[in-house]
Amino acid sequence: MLNNFFQSVGTADDGLSPSFVQRSAYSLGIRNIVFTPEVVFKQIQQLKLNLSCGPDNIPPIFFKRLASVLAYPLAKLFSKSMDEAHVPALWKQAIVTPVFKKGCSSDPTNYRPISLTCTCVKIMEGIIRSNLLDYLLAHKLICKQQHGFLSRHSTVTNLLETVNDVTPLLRNRRSTHVAYIDFAKAFDSVCHTKLLQKLYGYSIGGNLHRWIESFLTDRTHSASIVSLISGVPQGSVLGPILFLLYINDLTDIFSI
Repeated sequence: MLNNFFQSVGTADDGLSPSFVQRSAYSLGIRNIVFTPEVVFKQIQQLKLNLSCGPDNIPPIFFKRLASVLAYPLAKLFSKSMDEAHVPALWKQAIVTPVFKKGCSSDPTNYRPISLTCTCVKIMEGIIRSNLLDYLLAHKLICKQQHGFLSRHSTVTNLLETVNDVTPLLRNRRSTHVAYIDFAKAFDSVCHTKLLQKLYGYSIGGNLHRWIESFLTDRTHSASIVSLISGVPQGSVLGPILFLLYINDLTDIFSI
C-alpha cells in the first residue's frame, strides 16, 4: 500500500519547457568531475557507520575499514561511470523506508519515503555534490534568499533575516504581509526534463549533465519493485542540491 502510494505521487511531464534565463556563461560552467584516490579516500572517511545497507547489501563499515585499499579502484570506477555518463542499474534502485509524519498512522498519505541506496553510489554522489556546491557558490549562482541544504544556513537563519526585515516595518507602523507556500511531495514531484533544462541554465553540462540525467532516469524502489516517473530520491546525497536548483529561481518573480 505504501509503495503504491509513493509511486502515485509522481508528476507526469506536461511537455512544456518554460523559458529559463541563462545564469552563467558557458565558458565558466562545470562539465566534468575528476575522481582521484585521495578525493575518494577523503569522501569514504565521511561515511556514517550507522547508515543502513542499500540493495547491494554492502554496509558503510566495509568501505570505511578498507578505504585505503578501495580508494584507487573506486576512483577508476567512478571516472569510467562519469566518462560514459552511465549509472549502473543497481545504483538506481532503492529500498524505500516509510517515515511517519503526522496524523493517522493507518493512512499511507501520512508517510514520506526515505530511499536506502547503495553506499558505493553515495560516495560518488558526495564527491559530485561537493564539486557542484563549490562551483555554484564561487559564481554566486545560489540566490541569497535560499536557506535550505546549505552549510551554515537553516530555518534559524531564515527566521533571523525575516525578523530583521519585519522589525523596522512594525516600528514604523507599516503593514506587513507574509505568504507561506508549502511544497506538497516536494522531492517526489520534481520533473526531470525541467530540472535538466535548468541545469543547462547554470552551465552544468557535458559528461556531468549526462551523468545526472542517467542518475535520474529509470529509477526504481521497492518493497515490490515499482518505477518512478519523477522526483529526486529522498535519502540520496545529490537529491537535496538538485531540488535546490529546481526551485532556486523562485525569487525571480518578486521585487526584492
